[in-house]
Amino acid sequence: MIVYGTPLCPDCVEATAALDARGIHYEYVIITESIVALKQFTRLRDTHPAFDAAKKDGYLGIPAFVREGKVSMDISDVLDSAL
Repeated sequence: MIVYGTPLCPDCVEATAALDARGIHYEYVIITESIVALKQFTRLRDTHPAFDAAKKDGYLGIPAFVREGKVSMDISDVLDSAL
């Protein structure tokens, strides 16, 4: 699983802590760490319909969880499927 986010975002910090607490393995792409990471995220955000509501409401759309081609911004989707 890939998690897009930043330590500057309280929701991202909370989400990665929850994943760590459950021992769920993930690759954390910190979008504020490099231009490459930011471009990777914005490419996904600009092309995937899962972000439509977030963009409409003026949100960035992080944390974003990508697993097996599915994209979610809801940590409960990830935690529930890990049970």
